[in-house]
Amino acid sequence: MLDLSNLMTFTIKRAAVTFVVSLVIIFSKFSLGAEKNSLMFIDDIPVMDSMNIEPELSFSFDSPSGRVIILIATSSDDKELITQFYSQVMPQLGWEVVDNQYRRRDEKFQIISSDEQNNVIWRLSISPLRIK
Repeated sequence: MLDLSNLMTFTIKRAAVTFVVSLVIIFSKFSLGAEKNSLMFIDDIPVMDSMNIEPELSFSFDSPSGRVIILIATSSDDKELITQFYSQVMPQLGWEVVDNQYRRRDEKFQIISSDEQNNVIWRLSISPLRIK
């Protein structure tokens, strides 16, 4: 004969297992169903799918003036495509264009090509507007 406490324990365990399995199914469908063009972020910087980050050249740190994040990336996309991507994405993230750079609160975001002819290497950075 089953007593009430064993029945309650069995019911709670069964409910927990059902809940966990449901979560696994939901999250696996979400991750598998995500678009390939989803936006990837590295340290709050949006990165295009076609960009390859160079981790050995990229870094971030906190300074007394604020955070400094520099990502070095390579891309075979042309300059117009990359600048168009950031001109569409950055305002959606709260950045506004002021004097050819993006600003949000006390920070600025810059995207600079190091090779004006081929536009192969890019520097993406967030830094303080003013250095103390």
